[in-house]
Amino acid sequence: TENISCDAHDYFEIVCMRQSKIEVTTKKMNFLGIATDIVQLNDLEVLTIKTQAHLAKVPLIEVKKLTAIGNQVTSHNFSVEW
Repeated sequence: TENISCDAHDYFEIVCMRQSKIEVTTKKMNFLGIATDIVQLNDLEVLTIKTQAHLAKVPLIEVKKLTAIGNQVTSHNFSVEW
């Protein structure tokens, strides 16, 4: 089982707690929407993102870049890459 760092996990928890507008980049796709939760799915931790079309589920280990953007509180906007 692959894991992410505690620091990386903290960023995901923060955007979910704030229900932040985010963009997530994986090797294969980009997702844009509202961070809603982190759930366990088939032994993987998965970030749920409410997009315009559906609820996307992105395994945390696949995320290469997390950007919180366009949020009302400017200090809640940031970008991190792994």
